[in-house]
Order: sequence, then C-alpha cells, then structure tokens
Amino acid sequence: MGLANFPMLKKYYLNYNDKISYVVENGKKRRIKANNKIPFSQAKVSGAFHGFLPLKKQQKIPKVLKIMRFKCSDALSYALLAEGRIDIVIQCENKIWDIHPIIPIVKAAGGILSTWKNKDAVLGGSILVSGNSNNHKKMIKLLKPAS
Repeated sequence: MGLANFPMLKKYYLNYNDKISYVVENGKKRRIKANNKIPFSQAKVSGAFHGFLPLKKQQKIPKVLKIMRFKCSDALSYALLAEGRIDIVIQCENKIWDIHPIIPIVKAAGGILSTWKNKDAVLGGSILVSGNSNNHKKMIKLLKPAS
C-alpha cells in the first residue's frame, strides 16, 4: 500500500494492491496510469538536485540538464508521473522515507523506479522514475557520468 497526501491541493494518491493506483481529488476517486507510450524525444522531464549534485557532476550531464523542463517537487512529481502528467522524474539523495510511500503507487500505475545506477529504489539515493522501460534505459545511460 502507498499513500501520498497533498492537503493544499485537496488531493491524495493511493493504492492498495499492486495493479491499480488512484488519485482522490475533491472527494472523487479515479484510477491513474503512467504514460507508457511517449517517446523519449517528447518526454516531459521533471528534475531537481536540491544542492546534492555538485556542479562538476552536473557539467557531465548536459543533455539531461537540457531536457529537464519542469521543476521537481519531491513526492508530487512522482505522483504526477503515476497520473501520466509527467514522463520522467530525476531526483538526488532521496531518503527511504521520501521514496517508500510512493513506490507502490508508481509501480501499480505502471511506472518504473530505480536509482541512477539501476539499483532498487527501495534503497533510496538518487532516484529515476519513468513511464516506460525505453525512456528509463536512455535516461540511465545519460545519467551514468554523474552517478
């Protein structure tokens, strides 16, 4: 089970099995699904390094920096990916308590999660979340010089 609550937005995300995730907004529940059809060239990429990725490492990933178009707001970005509104989310140094509540929601919505080194996201650290495996693999490759 996963739960991500955003009281200011009057919505929360949840799942209670490994096949379906929901958003409840203004009291109305609807099923959500990650966008798994978008090609890498059209992907909406959200990212933030929150001061955790030194400038020298950022300079090693100019292609990643160029395609990051949307500011990242931690759990909300992951939830928006599960909802199909963002296609790739990149974050640095997530603690396990940052990522654990959202993992089941994203997985049940069809998203893919890992660290930048393609390890299990349950360990925390620098996290990559994608709506499909092709985009995930391409981003892992682009992030490699900084990971």
